[in-house]
Amino acid sequence: MDSAESASAGDDLPFTGSEMLRYFSELDSILVSTGASTMVHLYVGGGAVIAVKTDARLTTDVDVVSEGMTEQLRQCVAEVSRRHRGLRPDWLNDGAKLHRVSLPMAPERLYTGERLLIDSAGDQYVLVMKLASGRQIDEADCEILIRTIGIRTESELFDLIEQGVPADLRTPAMVYFAAERLAAAYTGTSRRHHPRGASS
Repeated sequence: MDSAESASAGDDLPFTGSEMLRYFSELDSILVSTGASTMVHLYVGGGAVIAVKTDARLTTDVDVVSEGMTEQLRQCVAEVSRRHRGLRPDWLNDGAKLHRVSLPMAPERLYTGERLLIDSAGDQYVLVMKLASGRQIDEADCEILIRTIGIRTESELFDLIEQGVPADLRTPAMVYFAAERLAAAYTGTSRRHHPRGASS
């Protein structure tokens, strides 16, 4: 049974990285069928980047961290959601672009279609975004990214934060959260685990 068929109406349907790529393909087809004449090129971050790395990580939306979310594109995104019961109408949205950080994007290609190109922000970019947010829901993701990047010391981690977050936005809570994530990344002592249906 398709995961969309098993979701209750009105739920935020969680999806894997593989399912996300299928949604991108559907979105691309809709853009083509509606006569979109130019290529849409988006950069995404958040939990979607982790979901691509491991299908054990689910998300309920994809965070666009660039410009490019036109009204036509939003309507096409909503059309994809109508095909999958429970999928959020804004499963692809740019609500996170206000929280961009001052690091090179270092993009990696996720999807190439006829009218749609999707690049993911690099691991360092996503990590600093999540450390700056400091949300409990991001703990496991931060630990995965710390291991993936190979950060081993607090000085390495704090240097990365200093590069990406302006001094007036760095807080003691952010530093403490980052230090906790570094410790948990290699000891397995994270107090919380990412719920499978959680958002990015």
